[in-house]
Amino acid sequence: MTNTARIPAIVLMLLVAACQSATRPAWDLPEGVKTLPANGYPMAYLERGNGPTVVLVHGAFNDYRYWTPQFSSLPGKHRLVAVSLRHHYPEAWNGKGDDYSLDLHAQDMAAFIERLGAGPVFLVAHSRGGAVALGAVKLRPDLVTKLVLMEPALFALLPKPPGTPQPDPRTARAKAAAALFERGDIEGGLEFYIDAVFGAGSWKRRSEEVRQFTRDSAWTVVAMAKDTDTVTCEDLRRINIPVLLVGSDKGPRIFASVLNEAEKCLPSASRITIPNAAHPMNRDNPVAFDQALVDFLR
Repeated sequence: MTNTARIPAIVLMLLVAACQSATRPAWDLPEGVKTLPANGYPMAYLERGNGPTVVLVHGAFNDYRYWTPQFSSLPGKHRLVAVSLRHHYPEAWNGKGDDYSLDLHAQDMAAFIERLGAGPVFLVAHSRGGAVALGAVKLRPDLVTKLVLMEPALFALLPKPPGTPQPDPRTARAKAAAALFERGDIEGGLEFYIDAVFGAGSWKRRSEEVRQFTRDSAWTVVAMAKDTDTVTCEDLRRINIPVLLVGSDKGPRIFASVLNEAEKCLPSASRITIPNAAHPMNRDNPVAFDQALVDFLR
């Protein structure tokens, strides 16, 4: 082979190596955790069980570990795949860059589901993850066969209050938390932010496990202040797959209001309330949640 003939092969090898390195995680992966290249990002996930594929999407401050109760009780009849969104644990993100948004996470999710190669999946999403899941369905409706929205953070559905629009409080909260982070006070920044959102003392009332989830993805707290929720009622009306809306009897009232508005836009959707549970209903009452989920997926 001449030197001229070898050049294309060498170039091809370099391109393949570059693509592989671009989607190879630069951080350590816990035992059993895998990655798939999705939209140029090595998306981490944990899977267990066999059967129809159920993709689980966490909400704010969380990662694939949020679904630990379901990994203990649900596998057997289903293949559970719990993902970690871009810049969430196990990546140790420092908050730098502008590649953290609902739109990008939705693109990542659509690419991830396609790369799974399992055909249309059941998609289950909690809180902020609900907006991500809806974005993925909007992009690729062919990839999802049923959708579960657990108190989704679809605040754009809520009626606008009369009068002059008020500044978004998320911006001020994020700046204050970021200032504490920059000084090395991650704990103080998270306590300030969580208490500001959920009420005084909320950080200390959380279990150590849940607090650690938030520490591990601390800078996402700041990045989420840039989220722009643009899901409209018309977007929901275009969904032509079965949808289950899940609420909790002790969660923040704003999520009940969101579900009320979503139900108006999705008159054919099923709706349930998980008893004895707050916003993280699948963790507060996993028995009731798991049964409701299995019933719907069946």
